[in-house]
Amino acid sequence: MIRRFLKGDEQAFTELVRQWETKVFNLAWRYLGNREDAQDVVQETFLSVFKSAKNLRDPDSFPTWLYRITLNHCRSRWRRRSPDLSLDDPLQCDEGGEKELTFSMATRSDQSDALQTRDLIRKALMGLSDEHRSAIILKEYLGLNLEEVARVMDCPLSTAKSRLYHGLRGVQRNLVRIGIRA
Repeated sequence: MIRRFLKGDEQAFTELVRQWETKVFNLAWRYLGNREDAQDVVQETFLSVFKSAKNLRDPDSFPTWLYRITLNHCRSRWRRRSPDLSLDDPLQCDEGGEKELTFSMATRSDQSDALQTRDLIRKALMGLSDEHRSAIILKEYLGLNLEEVARVMDCPLSTAKSRLYHGLRGVQRNLVRIGIRA
């Protein structure tokens, strides 16, 4: 499909968007914490993909290339939107971005606790630097292995490992700061 798109097949592009839009949205939503911003990033990402497809030399590297474009759009939007994010500020994340969360057997109390915990972790994640937040999202939420994280972040494997380690420590520190024992 990627090769067809690179040869100019617009139907293949539509299929690529369908195949990848949820993953792109999840990356953007986790990075930005806002549904509308994430939807905008999805549109910006696929517009960039369409316009710059000629720059993709190896079709097998499409996922890495796509995630890198997505992260660049997320970073740009983040810089414009929230220069002074504080862990003391109320959480501004909306619901609905995490479609994988289901509570078929859970009680209302369990559901509420799980949502509160998820929101606190998201808030702690938002308090990290770009590099640390990106490494955690790519590895822990998107399920990329460390080599893939390094390729997306365009850094050596040891740097990706370090960013992940320090990011997770940062989440732990941020959780303690907002009153959760980690």
